Amino acid sequence: MTDSTKALGIEYHRIAMHLNLLEKDATHPLDFKVEASNTSPSMVLRAGQGLRSAHSDVSLGYELMRQVMMEALRARLSELDEKLVGTEGGNKPIEKLQYGDQTEA
Repeated sequence: MTDSTKALGIEYHRIAMHLNLLEKDATHPLDFKVEASNTSPSMVLRAGQGLRSAHSDVSLGYELMRQVMMEALRARLSELDEKLVGTEGGNKPIEKLQYGDQTEA
């Protein structure tokens, strides 16, 4: 297994564990950080909360953001599946995977 295949396999397993966690716990907090910004703090969105636009009263609720996150995770898993075809990278069952750091911000 090459280093790049190993890195893709690690990414695959992290995403699979994140998706599994969101699917099993409908209230699991969502952690966000603004990309390409070293100064913005992490934001944690919990059930019952939402994101409101600073310019209008439009908001994105927790459930919508949870669904968007799960679809994004599924899409990335699909991409990685294609890249890892024929390797051992994506073939571990979920029970064999280790959870990463699950602390909240």
